Amino acid sequence: RGAAGCNPSSFNVMEVAAGRHLALAFVLGSASQLLLQALAMQRQKISRFFRIRLRLEDWKQFIGAMKIIVPTSISSTMLQLATYTDLWFASSWPGAAAIMGCGAMLITAPVGLLSNVIIVPRMPLLTQQAAEQDWNTFKGTCDRMLQASISVGLPLTISLLSFATQVVKVVYERSAFTSSSTLQVVPVVMVHALGITWFLGRDVIVRAFYAIDRGKIPAITSMVALALNAVLDAFFSKTMSLSAVGLVLSTVLVSVLSVLVLYFVLCRDLKKRPDFVEEKSNVWKDFLFGSMLASGITAVYCKWLLHVLPSVQLSLKKAFLAASDYVSIPSNSGSFHWLVDASLVGASFLSSWLLYYLVTILVKKRPLLKE
Repeated sequence: RGAAGCNPSSFNVMEVAAGRHLALAFVLGSASQLLLQALAMQRQKISRFFRIRLRLEDWKQFIGAMKIIVPTSISSTMLQLATYTDLWFASSWPGAAAIMGCGAMLITAPVGLLSNVIIVPRMPLLTQQAAEQDWNTFKGTCDRMLQASISVGLPLTISLLSFATQVVKVVYERSAFTSSSTLQVVPVVMVHALGITWFLGRDVIVRAFYAIDRGKIPAITSMVALALNAVLDAFFSKTMSLSAVGLVLSTVLVSVLSVLVLYFVLCRDLKKRPDFVEEKSNVWKDFLFGSMLASGITAVYCKWLLHVLPSVQLSLKKAFLAASDYVSIPSNSGSFHWLVDASLVGASFLSSWLLYYLVTILVKKRPLLKE
């Protein structure tokens, strides 16, 4: 159904069956992932297949592990918990939950993927540096991970802000999801996009706290942030014209605040370490200047693309339509139009990212800010 069609009493038998099939596919996919991971662990001789290893004499180790797992789970799932808080408030407005769900799915997938790409390869290095108490190198690694988050988050944010309508049309607009549904989902996607860099940065800082065995700090911060998120949800959902946009905006603002607080606490904690030597450098200034410059140029380029895109889209469809007289091309089918639209959106994203990284590379080679 469309973004606004979330009234269960209006669903017919076919729609309910389709929902059950989707839920079943999700469960089967999760079970398959668990099975493949268990087989991989057994092949690496890390564990036996479905062997229960918890014994009574391991009770103290189990309690110690839970002291790590529980705070980790709370802080690592802050974005999901904040989304559930938003959905609780969204139930007061018809269609708000469905609109938020459609918008969130376009953001959480790339954020989760990029977070793993940035964090997983460097997490062992962070842990090793913390164990060796090499705090200056530890902070340098953490800062580089944050810069990587900004470098991948900013171009994605700019692209989504510029082409949100085109992305929602390509991904969702078919059958019961109409153009009016697109108009409702696009603002939510745009607000969500503003938080991509902060979502990635928070994941990095939380892992840094785990590496120095201070997992309780991000857990406490997450609980305070969730309480603040609930307060902002109640305020924005009633004061803004689109309640779904207000609910998402509260999550983004809370994420920004939590990142700033966590980074401040992390830096203060590292300064108290005996082997830490504070170094003055323009690395962050040069990086942020290059990022802002690249963001501005990319934003202008994306705005130009938005003016050019409709004419290019029309020209391509006319060219394929003319070619269909000589070659068997189903130019009148919906899949043909979708393929053209998806290709143009993908090319727009790719070209804007390439421009962003080209500018950052040029600025890095010739820094404009001198020490």
